[in-house]
Amino acid sequence: MKPILTDFCQLAYVTNDIDEAMALYARSYGVPSFYRLDVDLPGDVDGSTGVIKLKIALANVAGVQIELMEPVADLGGFFGSTIAGQTGLAFGLHHVCQKVVGDIAEWEAHIAELGGPDRPIVCSARGGDYARIVFTDDRALLGAYIEHIWMTPAAWADMASKVPSHSG
Repeated sequence: MKPILTDFCQLAYVTNDIDEAMALYARSYGVPSFYRLDVDLPGDVDGSTGVIKLKIALANVAGVQIELMEPVADLGGFFGSTIAGQTGLAFGLHHVCQKVVGDIAEWEAHIAELGGPDRPIVCSARGGDYARIVFTDDRALLGAYIEHIWMTPAAWADMASKVPSHSG
């Protein structure tokens, strides 16, 4: 088996209020700005097909990307279940992210090694022809999902130009 998290790049948190979460990160952690976007991706969660809609905020902090996510249309409760039952401003670690580098054939080879009873694929999504995403359930070992993401070189470059970087 190849090592997992060889290109670890992100910690992702679910919240119930993206604007207040960004303000909290500014006050408490010195992260003054984020790149905000709304995503609307066709996806599959545990066999249920539909649309995943999220409010997202991204910032690079000392070489690691922080992602804040607020579910808008939460297919199967995949994201919101992380903060279920919390009151007030809610936060929960949802996933760490592994960047898959290479062409689409390398992506296909990567995801072919995933799945099975120890690391089931529980969510998949697609961003046009430029992005592929799958989540494996690694909560038993890591306490979080692993997001495996592939994007075209142009898509990686576009994101890099938009997401602010803050030194540690």
